[in-house]
Amino acid sequence: MKFLHLGCILCFAGCTTVIEQTPKQTNPSTQHALQQSVYQYTQDQTQYLSAFHDLNQDGQPDALVLLQGLDWCGSGGCTLLIYQGLPNQKFKLINKTTVINPPIYVSQQQSHGWKNLVVQSRNQGAVQLAYNGMAYPSNPSLLPPLTTQQQAQKMQLLIASK
Repeated sequence: MKFLHLGCILCFAGCTTVIEQTPKQTNPSTQHALQQSVYQYTQDQTQYLSAFHDLNQDGQPDALVLLQGLDWCGSGGCTLLIYQGLPNQKFKLINKTTVINPPIYVSQQQSHGWKNLVVQSRNQGAVQLAYNGMAYPSNPSLLPPLTTQQQAQKMQLLIASK
């Protein structure tokens, strides 16, 4: 695994250490199962960006889905769906968060057994989404910007900026 130390990332206000990893190949049937779950939520063929990562360390790939298009994006950002991976390549929607902008990172820090996410909020810059035992925050624009200590964490990029 390569470590890439970036002096300053434009989207972050301070120094950040990012773990650069080659994306894991995802089983096509897992991709298809996620596509079905997204369709079940959107009821149409909405385009989306996605990433898989075991957020709760249960051995199942969880999924982050950043919906695209006019129905799901506004001036503040787009809707992020977070799915818990279940056995037999099924996904359960556990969270909907609005006004999200990429990049989206996963932190090594955890809250209530789930890894924290770092996303871009239009007004706040980089903010941390911490699981509260039931869900991740639904509106990152209400959260404080990352602290200097949080910015220094090692994070893995899940969904890159366009």
